[in-house]
Amino acid sequence: MMLNFFRNSPKKTSLQQLDHLYMQAISKLSVNEKIAYCQRLIESSRYHLAQSCPKKDVPHLKNLIQAADEEIHQLRARKDH
Repeated sequence: MMLNFFRNSPKKTSLQQLDHLYMQAISKLSVNEKIAYCQRLIESSRYHLAQSCPKKDVPHLKNLIQAADEEIHQLRARKDH
């Protein structure tokens, strides 16, 4: 029955899939620099959401925030080991 749970959960898009700059350049930097970039990306995305951004941009910005947050968690987990 666990398969149903995984099948129904939405597919998360990674930050590397959403952000070309992250994939091409930022991913080659140190863990601390990657985390700092992700934090700035979250802040700027939240700022744009708080402004009157076009409705078509809202899902992308929310996906960016979620992906950057997930990336931070993964980076911190790797850093702690």
